[in-house]
Amino acid sequence: MPRIAVNFRVRTLFGLVALAACLPSLASDGPPTVEEGRAHWAFQPVNRPAVPAIEIPAHGNPIDAFIAAQQQTAGVRSSTRADKYTLLRRAKFDLLGVPPTPAEIASFVADDRPDAFERRVEEFLADPRYGETWGRLWLDLVRYAETAGFNADPARPQAYQYRDYVIRAFNNDTPYDQFAAEQLAGDELFPDSKDALIATGYNRMWPDESNASDVLLARQSALNDHTGNLGAVFLGLSIGCAQCHDHKFDPILQSDFYQLQAFFSGITLQDKVPLGDNAALAKYREELQAWQARTADLRRELHAISRDARAKAGAEKRLKFPKVVLDAVDTAPEDRTPYQLQLVFWSERQIEIKDKDLLAAMGEANAARRDELTKALDEARKSAPKPPRELTAMAVTEVSEKAPDTFLLATGSYDYPLDETPPDVPEVLRKAGWKGPAIQPPRPGTSGRRSAFVEWLTAADNPLTYRVLTNRIWQGHFGRGLVENANDFGVQTAAPTHPELLDWLTAEFLARGKSIKELHRLIMASATYQQAGFRTDAASDSAIALKTDPDNRTYWHFPRQRLTGERIRDAWLAVADSLNDSMFGAGVRPELPPKFGGAGAWKVSENPADRVRRSVYIYAKRNLPYPMLQVFDLPDMHEACGCRTQTTIAPQALMLLNSELVLGAARKLADRINSEHATGDAAGMVESLWLIAYGRPPDSVEQAEALQFLGQQQDQFLALNPSLGEDATAGRKLASGEAWIDLCHAVLNSNEFLFVD
Repeated sequence: MPRIAVNFRVRTLFGLVALAACLPSLASDGPPTVEEGRAHWAFQPVNRPAVPAIEIPAHGNPIDAFIAAQQQTAGVRSSTRADKYTLLRRAKFDLLGVPPTPAEIASFVADDRPDAFERRVEEFLADPRYGETWGRLWLDLVRYAETAGFNADPARPQAYQYRDYVIRAFNNDTPYDQFAAEQLAGDELFPDSKDALIATGYNRMWPDESNASDVLLARQSALNDHTGNLGAVFLGLSIGCAQCHDHKFDPILQSDFYQLQAFFSGITLQDKVPLGDNAALAKYREELQAWQARTADLRRELHAISRDARAKAGAEKRLKFPKVVLDAVDTAPEDRTPYQLQLVFWSERQIEIKDKDLLAAMGEANAARRDELTKALDEARKSAPKPPRELTAMAVTEVSEKAPDTFLLATGSYDYPLDETPPDVPEVLRKAGWKGPAIQPPRPGTSGRRSAFVEWLTAADNPLTYRVLTNRIWQGHFGRGLVENANDFGVQTAAPTHPELLDWLTAEFLARGKSIKELHRLIMASATYQQAGFRTDAASDSAIALKTDPDNRTYWHFPRQRLTGERIRDAWLAVADSLNDSMFGAGVRPELPPKFGGAGAWKVSENPADRVRRSVYIYAKRNLPYPMLQVFDLPDMHEACGCRTQTTIAPQALMLLNSELVLGAARKLADRINSEHATGDAAGMVESLWLIAYGRPPDSVEQAEALQFLGQQQDQFLALNPSLGEDATAGRKLASGEAWIDLCHAVLNSNEFLFVD
C-alpha cells in the first residue's frame, strides 16, 4: 500500500477518535452560546459592592463585613483572634517562607502597640525573601524550568534570568498590569528595559522537543501550549480545551483559540537582543539594512558556498524534513521570514555539521574561496552598525511588521488548516461595538500585535484579569481561593463562595494602583486572617460551626495549611542556621539521594554554600525534579499549576525519617541548641528548641515529655553501646548529644513544624 494511503488512514483514524472524544455527551444540552455565555458571573464587569452594615471586630476591616454577613446566614461566627505566637509564625511563613527567629518572637510579644502586627507585615513585605516566596507561586503558573523537557531535556542556560526577574518584580511591587505587559510584550512596550526583555522569556517556557522529527508539528505544539497557558494564567479560562473544537462547556469557540494565538504567531526566539528606545532601535535597523545592502553580494556568495556544502554533508539528516523546512534552513539568516526563523529553531540544530565534513563537501576550490570571503566579511563587519545596547537572555522579539498567518485547524491538526484567523480576543469577552484590537506597530520590525493584546488584557474594565489575580492572592493566604479553581473561572467551576467580597477586593486592588503588596496588607489586616485556627473544645463555637460548616466555607476559623516542599526544606535549613540567603543566578544543584537519577543525575554544585541556598534557586530540571520537593507535591513543570495538591503518601514519611537533608538539619539544630546553652540547662534548651522550631514556648506537659524522651534516648543509646560505660562522663555526654539529635529530628518531623495554623 502506498505510504500516502497509510498516512491518510492513520490520520483519519486518529481524527475520528479525537472527534469522538470532543463531542459533548448525548445527555448534555451542549455548551452555552456566546450570547448566553455572557451572562456568566465571571464575564460581568467588576462593580464595587456596598460593604455590609454588620458588626465586625475592632481590629478588622471591610473584608470581615463580607465574611460576617455569610456567617450570620449560616449561623456561625469567626474564631477569636489568634495569639501572638501563632500570628507571627503564620505571617512570616506566609510572606517569607521561613519561621520567625527567637529574637523576632521576643520583640513582637513585647510590642504592645495596637499596630504591632501591621508593623511586622511591613517588615516582611520589605524583605527580599518576600519575592522569592511569592515569586515561586508565579513560577508554578508559567511552568518554569531550566530545561526543555521531552527525552533529551536539554538545558536552557539563560532561563534562570526569568526566575530572577519574577523575584525582582514581586520585591519591587511592580504593578500587575506592568508585570503582565512586560512578560507578554516587553520588547514592544519597553524596548529600553533589560528586565522587560528578560520578562519575555515567559513566551518560551513551553516544553520543547529539541529533536522533533516533525518540525511543523513541534512549532504548532509550542504555540498551542503557549496559548493554553496564557488563557489559564492571565484570564483564568481553560482556553486550551478549544484547540480542537468549540469548548464543550464554556462559551469559547475554536476560532477564539487561534485568534488569541495569532497575537503571538510572529515571535522569534532570541538569545541576544538589542536594547534601546524606539527611535534608537529604528535608527539601528535602518543602518543595519544599509550595511546589509552594501555587503549583499559578499554575503550571498559566502552563503551559497556554505549552503550547498551543508546540504551535501547533511544529506541524510535532511531527509526527514519537508521542503518548506529545508527552504528555511537554506535561506540566508537575514533574509528569513518570521515563519522561517521559527522553523529553523527546531530544524537547524538537528543538522549540525562538523567543520571537517563541511570542508570535505565543499571541495578545495570552494574552501579556498570561502576563506577569502570569510576574511572579507570579517573586515566588513568592522564597519557594521552596533545596537544601542545588547542583552544576552532567553527572550523573544519580532523581525517584521507582518506576522505569519494563523489558521483555524480542523480537529487541531496542523496539516489541516481551514480559515485564516486574524488576531482577536475571545468573542464572549468583546464589548458592544468592539471593532477588533487596535494594532499599531510601535516601530519598524515588530507587528504591535502583542502590544494591542496587552492593552485589552490590562484595561481596568477587563472582567477577568484582575479578578483572577485577586483570587490567586487570597488563595496564597488561605490555601483556597474564593473561586476554588484558580485557573478556570468557567461554568464548570463552582461560583465564588463570596462573590461580593471578590469584586470588592478586585475593585480595591485596582484603586490601590494594582499593587500586590497592597492586597497583602489589606487581607492580612483583616480579623478573618488574624483569627485562631480550629479548636477542639466541645463547648466552643468551633464545635457548633463544625456541624454547620465542616468545610470552613464561611471562614469561621483560619485553615491549617501544610508547608510547600520549598518551605519545608528552607525551614529545616533556617532552624539549623544553615540557610544561605544569597540571591539570584543560575540554578544550584544540591546532593541527590544515592543512585538517584541514573544518567540524568546532575553534578552537585562545587561550592557547598550553594547547596543550601533557598529552594527557589534549585535547578529546575523537567525530567529530574529535586526529589525532596517532588515528594511534597512540587508541580509538574509541563503544566500550569494554579493550586498545589497536598497529598499524604508513604514516600513523605520515608523522606522525613531517612533523608540526609533532615538528619543533617537535626544534627545542626542540636549543635545550635547546645552551643547556646553551654551550662547544659535541659529545661532552657527545650524552651529554645520550641521557640526556634514552633515559634512558641513549650507548655509544662511538653517540657516534661521532652525531658523524659531525652532521658529515655540516652539510656537506650548507652544500652546499645555498652563499651561507652567504661568512661561514664564521656559516655553520658555522647549519649546526650545523640538524644538531642533524636529530639530535634522528631520535632522537624512533627505536624506542628510541617503545618501552619
